[in-house]
Amino acid sequence: MLKLLFLTLTLSLVFARLGFDASAGPFNANHMSCMRRSGFTFAIFRGYCSYGAVDRNIRANIAAAHAGGIGDVGVYIFPCPRCGNPRNQVIATVNALRGLAYNTIWIDVERYAWNLNNKGYNRNFLAQMFDEATKHGKSTGIYTSSAEWSQIVGNDWTAGARFWLWWARWDGIGTLNNFQPFAGWRSCFIKQYLANRMICGVGYDANAKN
Repeated sequence: MLKLLFLTLTLSLVFARLGFDASAGPFNANHMSCMRRSGFTFAIFRGYCSYGAVDRNIRANIAAAHAGGIGDVGVYIFPCPRCGNPRNQVIATVNALRGLAYNTIWIDVERYAWNLNNKGYNRNFLAQMFDEATKHGKSTGIYTSSAEWSQIVGNDWTAGARFWLWWARWDGIGTLNNFQPFAGWRSCFIKQYLANRMICGVGYDANAKN
Protein backbone atom coordinates (compact mmCIF):
# COMPACT_ATOMS: atom_id res chain seq x y z
CA MET A 1 0.00 0.00 0.00
CA LEU A 2 2.78 2.46 0.91
CA LYS A 3 4.63 1.66 -2.33
CA LEU A 4 1.45 2.33 -4.31
CA LEU A 5 0.88 5.60 -2.46
CA PHE A 6 4.49 6.68 -3.05
CA LEU A 7 4.15 5.90 -6.77
CA THR A 8 0.92 7.88 -6.97
CA LEU A 9 2.46 10.88 -5.22
CA THR A 10 5.59 10.71 -7.37
CA LEU A 11 3.59 10.64 -10.60
CA SER A 12 1.53 13.58 -9.37
CA LEU A 13 4.66 15.66 -8.96
CA VAL A 14 5.39 15.33 -12.68
CA PHE A 15 2.38 17.53 -13.35
CA ALA A 16 2.01 19.73 -10.26
CA ARG A 17 3.42 20.49 -6.84
CA LEU A 18 2.10 18.20 -4.15
CA GLY A 19 0.80 19.46 -0.82
CA PHE A 20 -1.47 18.47 2.01
CA ASP A 21 -4.03 19.89 4.40
CA ALA A 22 -4.60 18.67 7.93
CA SER A 23 -6.97 19.41 10.79
CA ALA A 24 -5.35 17.37 13.55
CA GLY A 25 -2.11 17.62 15.51
CA PRO A 26 -0.16 18.88 17.19
CA PHE A 27 2.50 17.84 14.73
CA ASN A 28 6.22 18.18 15.25
CA ALA A 29 9.26 18.73 13.04
CA ASN A 30 9.76 14.99 12.60
CA HIS A 31 6.24 14.60 11.19
CA MET A 32 6.81 17.48 8.80
CA SER A 33 10.30 16.48 7.67
CA CYS A 34 8.87 13.04 6.87
CA MET A 35 6.12 14.69 4.83
CA ARG A 36 8.74 16.77 3.04
CA ARG A 37 10.78 13.69 2.20
CA SER A 38 7.61 12.06 0.90
CA GLY A 39 7.28 14.80 -1.70
CA PHE A 40 4.97 17.34 -0.08
CA THR A 41 6.02 20.94 -0.73
CA PHE A 42 3.18 22.94 0.83
CA ALA A 43 0.83 22.61 3.80
CA ILE A 44 -2.50 24.10 4.85
CA PHE A 45 -3.62 23.74 8.45
CA ARG A 46 -6.95 24.41 10.12
CA GLY A 47 -6.80 27.66 12.05
CA TYR A 48 -10.42 28.02 13.16
CA CYS A 49 -12.92 25.28 14.01
CA SER A 50 -16.56 24.90 13.03
CA TYR A 51 -17.65 25.02 16.69
CA GLY A 52 -16.44 28.60 16.98
CA ALA A 53 -12.88 28.70 18.35
CA VAL A 54 -9.30 28.97 17.15
CA ASP A 55 -7.71 25.56 16.61
CA ARG A 56 -5.50 24.94 19.64
CA ASN A 57 -2.88 23.16 17.49
CA ILE A 58 -2.44 25.78 14.79
CA ARG A 59 0.63 27.54 16.18
CA ALA A 60 2.47 24.27 16.83
CA ASN A 61 1.55 22.94 13.38
CA ILE A 62 2.81 25.99 11.50
CA ALA A 63 6.03 26.05 13.52
CA ALA A 64 6.53 22.33 12.89
CA ALA A 65 6.07 22.76 9.14
CA HIS A 66 8.79 25.39 8.96
CA ALA A 67 11.10 23.37 11.21
CA GLY A 68 10.54 20.32 9.00
CA GLY A 69 11.41 22.15 5.79
CA ILE A 70 7.97 23.07 4.49
CA GLY A 71 7.97 26.84 4.09
CA ASP A 72 4.85 27.26 1.93
CA VAL A 73 2.15 27.29 4.61
CA GLY A 74 -1.47 28.41 4.55
CA VAL A 75 -4.28 28.45 7.11
CA TYR A 76 -7.95 27.66 6.64
CA ILE A 77 -10.92 28.90 8.60
CA PHE A 78 -13.87 26.54 9.04
CA PRO A 79 -16.63 29.08 9.74
CA CYS A 80 -19.22 28.77 12.49
CA PRO A 81 -22.35 30.34 10.92
CA ARG A 82 -24.51 29.80 14.01
CA CYS A 83 -21.96 31.67 16.12
CA GLY A 84 -22.41 34.92 14.18
CA ASN A 85 -19.70 37.60 14.05
CA PRO A 86 -18.02 36.45 10.81
CA ARG A 87 -15.44 39.24 10.95
CA ASN A 88 -14.47 38.34 14.50
CA GLN A 89 -13.82 34.74 13.47
CA VAL A 90 -11.23 35.95 10.98
CA ILE A 91 -9.76 38.44 13.45
CA ALA A 92 -9.49 35.79 16.17
CA THR A 93 -7.59 33.52 13.79
CA VAL A 94 -5.22 36.25 12.63
CA ASN A 95 -4.55 37.38 16.21
CA ALA A 96 -3.74 33.82 17.25
CA LEU A 97 -1.12 33.59 14.51
CA ARG A 98 0.85 36.72 15.29
CA GLY A 99 4.56 36.20 14.78
CA LEU A 100 4.14 33.13 12.56
CA ALA A 101 4.86 32.92 8.83
CA TYR A 102 1.95 31.88 6.60
CA ASN A 103 0.86 33.15 3.22
CA THR A 104 -2.87 32.60 2.68
CA ILE A 105 -6.12 32.67 4.62
CA TRP A 106 -8.54 30.15 3.12
CA ILE A 107 -12.26 30.22 3.92
CA ASP A 108 -13.75 26.71 3.96
CA VAL A 109 -17.20 26.67 2.34
CA GLU A 110 -18.84 23.28 2.65
CA ARG A 111 -22.26 22.14 3.79
CA TYR A 112 -21.47 21.24 7.38
CA ALA A 113 -23.11 23.69 9.84
CA TRP A 114 -24.77 25.90 7.19
CA ASN A 115 -28.51 26.52 6.89
CA LEU A 116 -29.11 25.45 3.31
CA ASN A 117 -32.55 27.08 3.36
CA ASN A 118 -31.20 30.60 3.89
CA LYS A 119 -28.80 31.46 1.09
CA GLY A 120 -29.25 35.17 1.77
CA TYR A 121 -27.86 34.83 5.28
CA ASN A 122 -25.05 32.61 4.04
CA ARG A 123 -24.07 35.10 1.34
CA ASN A 124 -23.99 38.01 3.76
CA PHE A 125 -22.00 36.02 6.32
CA LEU A 126 -19.39 34.96 3.78
CA ALA A 127 -19.18 38.40 2.17
CA GLN A 128 -18.19 39.85 5.55
CA MET A 129 -15.71 37.07 6.17
CA PHE A 130 -14.10 37.50 2.73
CA ASP A 131 -13.85 41.25 3.20
CA GLU A 132 -12.23 40.90 6.62
CA ALA A 133 -9.76 38.32 5.36
CA THR A 134 -8.38 40.80 2.82
CA LYS A 135 -7.44 43.31 5.53
CA HIS A 136 -4.56 41.46 7.17
CA GLY A 137 -1.80 41.41 4.57
CA LYS A 138 -2.32 37.85 3.41
CA SER A 139 -3.67 36.36 0.21
CA THR A 140 -7.29 35.23 0.42
CA GLY A 141 -8.80 32.07 -1.02
CA ILE A 142 -11.89 29.90 -0.84
CA TYR A 143 -12.13 26.13 -0.41
CA THR A 144 -15.24 24.67 -2.01
CA SER A 145 -16.72 22.64 -4.86
CA SER A 146 -19.51 23.36 -7.30
CA ALA A 147 -21.91 21.12 -5.37
CA GLU A 148 -21.11 22.69 -1.99
CA TRP A 149 -21.17 26.27 -3.28
CA SER A 150 -24.47 25.68 -5.09
CA GLN A 151 -26.24 24.41 -1.98
CA ILE A 152 -24.87 27.04 0.41
CA VAL A 153 -25.00 30.26 -1.64
CA GLY A 154 -26.03 29.26 -5.17
CA ASN A 155 -23.83 29.10 -8.25
CA ASP A 156 -25.37 32.36 -9.47
CA TRP A 157 -23.49 34.16 -6.65
CA THR A 158 -20.10 35.07 -8.09
CA ALA A 159 -18.75 37.21 -5.22
CA GLY A 160 -16.07 34.63 -4.47
CA ALA A 161 -14.62 34.51 -7.97
CA ARG A 162 -12.17 37.36 -7.31
CA PHE A 163 -10.36 35.15 -4.81
CA TRP A 164 -8.19 32.10 -5.38
CA LEU A 165 -10.11 28.83 -5.53
CA TRP A 166 -9.05 25.70 -3.68
CA TRP A 167 -11.20 23.19 -5.55
CA ALA A 168 -12.42 19.99 -3.90
CA ARG A 169 -12.55 17.23 -6.50
CA TRP A 170 -11.69 13.78 -5.15
CA ASP A 171 -10.90 12.09 -8.44
CA GLY A 172 -7.39 10.89 -7.57
CA ILE A 173 -5.88 13.00 -10.36
CA GLY A 174 -3.11 15.28 -9.11
CA THR A 175 -3.39 17.90 -11.84
CA LEU A 176 -5.48 21.05 -12.31
CA ASN A 177 -6.23 20.74 -16.00
CA ASN A 178 -9.63 19.05 -15.63
CA PHE A 179 -11.21 22.00 -13.81
CA GLN A 180 -14.89 22.64 -14.55
CA PRO A 181 -15.89 26.34 -14.26
CA PHE A 182 -18.61 27.43 -11.83
CA ALA A 183 -19.78 30.54 -9.98
CA GLY A 184 -17.46 32.82 -11.94
CA TRP A 185 -14.28 30.78 -11.43
CA ARG A 186 -12.50 29.86 -14.67
CA SER A 187 -9.59 28.09 -13.04
CA CYS A 188 -8.44 26.84 -9.65
CA PHE A 189 -5.29 27.65 -7.72
CA ILE A 190 -5.21 24.38 -5.74
CA LYS A 191 -7.05 21.12 -6.26
CA GLN A 192 -7.80 18.74 -3.39
CA TYR A 193 -7.84 15.41 -5.17
CA LEU A 194 -7.61 12.76 -2.41
CA ALA A 195 -9.17 12.72 1.05
CA ASN A 196 -8.58 10.91 4.34
CA ARG A 197 -5.05 9.60 3.82
CA MET A 198 -2.35 8.72 6.34
CA ILE A 199 1.43 8.82 6.07
CA CYS A 200 4.25 9.80 8.44
CA GLY A 201 1.76 9.67 11.31
CA VAL A 202 -0.19 12.51 9.71
CA GLY A 203 -3.83 12.26 8.66
CA TYR A 204 -4.18 14.43 5.59
CA ASP A 205 -5.91 15.27 2.31
CA ALA A 206 -3.74 15.44 -0.81
CA ASN A 207 -3.62 18.60 -2.92
CA ALA A 208 -1.91 19.80 -6.08
CA LYS A 209 -1.01 23.22 -7.44
CA ASN A 210 1.10 24.47 -10.31
